[in-house]
Amino acid sequence: MNRLIAFMFISAMFFGLNEACKKNIVMISNHLYSSRGNLLIECSDNKGKFSSNLLSFDASPFIISFSDYRWPKETRWDCTISHGENNKFYYDLQVYHANFQRCGQFRSWIAKDDGIWFTESYEDPAGFVLPWKTRT
Repeated sequence: MNRLIAFMFISAMFFGLNEACKKNIVMISNHLYSSRGNLLIECSDNKGKFSSNLLSFDASPFIISFSDYRWPKETRWDCTISHGENNKFYYDLQVYHANFQRCGQFRSWIAKDDGIWFTESYEDPAGFVLPWKTRT
């Protein structure tokens, strides 16, 4: 009887905690100088959900808010960000990936003139991670 009560208690905690899971956030910001113009963002997840936006210089960031898929399915968000004349400068990014359900994850990607900057923290400053690719 004690084992049954313990099992029921642990099961209730597990399902209750999963219901209270905060959404994950991916934020993409345009910090390019105004002479460079707009930042084109096209994102999709591994289930086919698609989102896109055109950000002007220093506009409010583009935000994707979502919950991870339940195990055993992975959650992945891929984005192509580009700017310049005919979107000459670009990068294909995997902006988020999880093999199991996570709660309240944060990813911030920032487009700057020298490349792409990244942080996983609300408090820590972003660091340089990738230079722009050029279309020929």
